[in-house]
Amino acid sequence: MGSMKFLWGAASAAYQVEGAWQADGKGLSNWDIYTNVYRATEPVTGKQETGNIAINAYDRAQYLEDIALMRKLGLNCYRFSLSWARLLPDGVGRVNEAGIAHYQQFVVDLLEAGIEPVVTLYHWDLPRALDDRGGWSNPESIGWFRQYASLVREALGAKVTKFITFNEPFIDLFLIEPMIENIKSGVGDPFAITDAQYGRQAIALHHWLLANALTIGDFREAGYRGEIGVALPLMPTIPENPGKSADILSAGLGDAVINRWCLDALFKGRYPVEVMNSFQALNPDFVVTEADLATLAANKPDFLGVNFYAPAYVRHDPQKPLGINWMETNPDPAPAAYNGPVRPEYLRRLLERIRDEYGNPPVYITENGAGFGPIDEAIDGDTINDPRRANYIRRHVEAALKAKENGVDLRGYMVWSLFDNFEWLQGYERRFGIVHVDFDTQKRIPKRSFEAYREIIAKGIEHAPIRNV
Repeated sequence: MGSMKFLWGAASAAYQVEGAWQADGKGLSNWDIYTNVYRATEPVTGKQETGNIAINAYDRAQYLEDIALMRKLGLNCYRFSLSWARLLPDGVGRVNEAGIAHYQQFVVDLLEAGIEPVVTLYHWDLPRALDDRGGWSNPESIGWFRQYASLVREALGAKVTKFITFNEPFIDLFLIEPMIENIKSGVGDPFAITDAQYGRQAIALHHWLLANALTIGDFREAGYRGEIGVALPLMPTIPENPGKSADILSAGLGDAVINRWCLDALFKGRYPVEVMNSFQALNPDFVVTEADLATLAANKPDFLGVNFYAPAYVRHDPQKPLGINWMETNPDPAPAAYNGPVRPEYLRRLLERIRDEYGNPPVYITENGAGFGPIDEAIDGDTINDPRRANYIRRHVEAALKAKENGVDLRGYMVWSLFDNFEWLQGYERRFGIVHVDFDTQKRIPKRSFEAYREIIAKGIEHAPIRNV
């Protein structure tokens, strides 16, 4: 890695933190409609909650205080996403100059604080106008995204050296969006996702991957001198019953769908055979041409963003799409982490697999964190006592640095998340932040995990303890 600095950061997403949902010329996004019109959190949490205010991070007075907390923590990078509808209220065409000015100012304020901006172009909030036109199922979405990305490159590219095109395609397209579809149509169980929905979403993911490749090509053709990559939700798949052949087969197919589909597309220019066979059986309209694959192969990302929370224990379940039940098993004792079993050794194994199977690309851990519920959010004097989260972060940093020691080209670690925020269909119920937010007053209180992460950063990678994990 030479003299290249290791990035220590934190991550966020526009809809989860910004608020200001109708301020300064911003257009409506799909999530504005989901939460305000369809009350999408209600079937999941029992409460209607929205990102209308969130943690008020659009407000400059507030975010300058937040940047001061970042400096206190010792961050040298901050990953955030842009609201597409804040920049292009109709998704294409008319530009909202106030939105451009806001993000330009935010980038300057971060840089003046010594914090490198890592900018995600798309973190699930599509302009409502484009959602109404079919969203990512519409092949025109590829062009919509390229226009938007070009605008961002021209507005921010001189000062931003790292862009991420898309965040977590699998989670958004194969979990969140089908759940939203079920909520909108009145299906009793939002989690009752079907094979037919999976089949339709395969086309949407194909459009995402083509939009990603073509945008990377556009950035390079325009002479962009920074790096551009993608952030994937990667989770090693483990058979729930390793002695049961059906579970073994479902775990293998789960790995192909959840992990290898995007990894193979990004770094090998092809889709796994199991994916093509499975999804074409679900939807004969899912067609991938040789020209499509050539586009993927010609535009590899400069880096891979790894979002890791936990491995997935998989069991065969005929009631689930493709027979893959990847969400329901967590063998950890209560209080278990929201996003799955705590297994930091699987982060090391995942990173080493990327090294071995995908040409050892530069890797940033772009999300890693945990929430354990109220027991790990106890007020303790003037702080919040969250020992489980603090321990989770320590153990996963150790695992990541062990992988780096073993030759993985790991260049940074970003915790999810700096602040408690709006957690999509879970609303404000689930807290992942290392800084507590009182959502009524917007008061910030650093948690014990904030101090634990500060100590990790202060020691640096050269002096961080690395155990065998």
